[in-house]
Amino acid sequence: MAQGLVVLCGVLVLSGCTRTSIEGLQVRSGPGTGFAVVGTIPESGTPVRIGCWQRGEAVRGDTVWYRILGPQEGWVTNYYIRTTRELGSNPSC
Repeated sequence: MAQGLVVLCGVLVLSGCTRTSIEGLQVRSGPGTGFAVVGTIPESGTPVRIGCWQRGEAVRGDTVWYRILGPQEGWVTNYYIRTTRELGSNPSC
């Protein structure tokens, strides 16, 4: 594999890696804890694919929420996501 390229969730990503940082991360129908839970990502370290981001309800002071794509689709708070990518590298919703 060429240096600097990462394969994430079967998708070629030019830079960065995005993973969950908590077990049992709830995926919601919108950017806040008041939205319905539509799924759960069971394991910490699970790769996720970000479609876009927007500001929503603060979780421990962090107002950024990501719309994730793939088999588990919905919204997760940035507070429980670890990424090596800059926020600006993902489009806002």
